[in-house]
Amino acid sequence: MDYKITAFDLKLALLQYCRFERQWVCVEEFRGADVFVDTDKDIIEIEVKVNKGDLENKEIHKVLKHQRYRVGRSHRLCHPNRFYFCVPEFLVKSAHQVCESLNPKYGIIAFNPDVFERHIKWGWRGPHKRCLRMARGANRLHENYSSSRKDIAMRASAKTISLMEQIFRRNYQDIERIKND
Repeated sequence: MDYKITAFDLKLALLQYCRFERQWVCVEEFRGADVFVDTDKDIIEIEVKVNKGDLENKEIHKVLKHQRYRVGRSHRLCHPNRFYFCVPEFLVKSAHQVCESLNPKYGIIAFNPDVFERHIKWGWRGPHKRCLRMARGANRLHENYSSSRKDIAMRASAKTISLMEQIFRRNYQDIERIKND
């Protein structure tokens, strides 16, 4: 199969699992997280990595963020109670090493590209969540919980509106093109 697994695939699987299987409130690309989750007991941040270079990237702002998580301090009002990397199955071993060096409390969620590709090959259009497994549980980074549900709802509604505007513009352009033909 020539399909290349992307961060989009992993994010979709995570969002489907968190929202529909666990009934948690979640959103993508929020407060510096690829996926941000409020379980009503914990705030979970999930960082998606699809290749080894991205996983081992030592961007200074990310290094500083992980240092703050390690000592339990953050400049943000709400830093996560738990942190996970979500990686394709072939990166799990490397992700374990990264977790040990950054923060041993971090967890790993594995995405199985073989299961994903098999479903694509069979024409399956169901949820991506079946491609996920917990490779390493995350321990709590701190005990404080502050609900982010309102902020998540505002972010999610803004994203929905933006997507609807894009669809509207595309439909409008199609109608104009048909009129002019």
